[in-house]
Amino acid sequence: MLQHLRDYILLMRLNRPIGLWLVLWPTLWALWLAAGNVPPLDVLAAFALGTVLMRSAACVIEAYANRDLAGADGEDTDRPIAAGRIQPREALLLFALLCASALAAARNLNGLALALSLPAVLLASAYPFIKRLHSLPQAHLGIAFSWGIPTAYAAVRNTVPWTQVAMMMAATVCWAIAYDTYYAMSREPRAADDDTNRLPFGRDPAFVGLLQLAALALLWFVGVQAERGAVFDLGLIAAAAFALQQQHATRTLDRRACLQAFINNNGFGVAIFMGLVWDYTLTGLAATDAFNQAAVNLQEMLPADTCTDPLPTRQGGASVPDYGYCVERDITYTPHGWSHPMQLDVFTPRRETVSPVVLLFHGGHWQFGRRHLMEAVATTLARRGYVAVNVSYRLAPMSRFPAQLQDAQAAARWLRSNAVRLNADPFRMGVWGFSSGAHIGAMLAMIAPDDPWGAPDLRVRAVVGGGTPTDLTRFNPVDGMALFGVTFEQDPDLYRHASPLYQVSKRAPPTFLYHGRDDTEVPLEQALWLKTALADAGVPVELNVLRGVGHAGVTEAAIEPAIGFLDRTLKP
Repeated sequence: MLQHLRDYILLMRLNRPIGLWLVLWPTLWALWLAAGNVPPLDVLAAFALGTVLMRSAACVIEAYANRDLAGADGEDTDRPIAAGRIQPREALLLFALLCASALAAARNLNGLALALSLPAVLLASAYPFIKRLHSLPQAHLGIAFSWGIPTAYAAVRNTVPWTQVAMMMAATVCWAIAYDTYYAMSREPRAADDDTNRLPFGRDPAFVGLLQLAALALLWFVGVQAERGAVFDLGLIAAAAFALQQQHATRTLDRRACLQAFINNNGFGVAIFMGLVWDYTLTGLAATDAFNQAAVNLQEMLPADTCTDPLPTRQGGASVPDYGYCVERDITYTPHGWSHPMQLDVFTPRRETVSPVVLLFHGGHWQFGRRHLMEAVATTLARRGYVAVNVSYRLAPMSRFPAQLQDAQAAARWLRSNAVRLNADPFRMGVWGFSSGAHIGAMLAMIAPDDPWGAPDLRVRAVVGGGTPTDLTRFNPVDGMALFGVTFEQDPDLYRHASPLYQVSKRAPPTFLYHGRDDTEVPLEQALWLKTALADAGVPVELNVLRGVGHAGVTEAAIEPAIGFLDRTLKP
């Protein structure tokens, strides 16, 4: 029994994992590039398992195809079909089982990824037979090994950027020809038509080095297109060092050195992968630190609880009211027992009349940022006669949606219970958010009272949203994974339920949207979709498209039109 199990392990070459790693590295490169950092863990697991199964299937079908070529060199001990310890029909059955298992591992991927998985089976099946028909079987091997690249993009993005993918596949083909040539140089041919005889560039390591250089050049272009940084380039340099080491070791064409050079290509793949991982990690940390440091710096400059006088009236200027304001900071608004106590700041105009209210929600991909980033909006609103409530909310991925919506509802309830003290009118309440904060504000305003996430005791009268993600089913999958903990393919209903676009009804409040035409983080289409849906429902809606403006800085350009909208909507 144990001997038979060992024979199956030998047949699938699980005792030689180097081939598995060489197949896996290009797929991992693609997954990280497609996801823009760590891919969804279930997708990563599906590709890792699928790679093991498909590589094993390829080894089985190759052993079956070459069953009559073995034996001439005394290597029958690790060729169980040639030795008669496994029958050919058993090998075919195992091959079919492995292919079916690989497809089963991919069953939760989207339709495009599943469709692209099928050619992988055909490529793996055809290699042992096609390699007898032409003089460069390594090219077919490279295509088979690189097929995980478009499939990875399809699984993560539900689309394939073919220019980038083609460069990555070409790089993988060059690399596969290079290391498979080293492998062929390390062995004696077993038969006249064995592919170890087929060395397209002869026994010259320099040609192998040129192929590796071409692979690195193509990957560098991919890095430029994907806007990767210096750490990724260092990974390519480290891979080049592995290639130079292989060149030096194989200069005498010693077979042992050639075999070691083949194995050493694992380091080549690792170097590129680690460069990519650390580049994304350090870039993400730097962006997060810069974002949070900006908020910290702003917070440190802000005055504590205090009152500010109105600004002097400009001679000949437009008649814009300025009441001055008072601010109360760091008020815990969440009820006792909330999973994370959250705080807000309140800015109240210095006037005796009851004022309308605006709740403010900051941006930051739902994952970082602080409420102080909305400070300029809060102070401007208070000067203009609004009670501005600047709200912090729980951040993903530690807190999954709808935690952020629940925090917004708790802030609205706190405002209502403190309305008399603040001289605020909770029945004239609006929301103003930017980016992910605009999504939260829109959900607070538009979700139905009888919805499981709804709040029948609350009513928002106006919405202002800047750079608003309105349809999360067609948004950044990395942010979606952080916010929900699952991919869109795993739970499309959750993504749809959490999208303001699908919460639109005739009861939605009047809405003012502003968006940069050059916004690459939240495409302008997101605002256009919501505007169309609101207009179709008969809800008053305005969209201010700012030319020459991207995602950052868009609020400053739209603050006056937005306040004008609030004046028309919330003030008597």
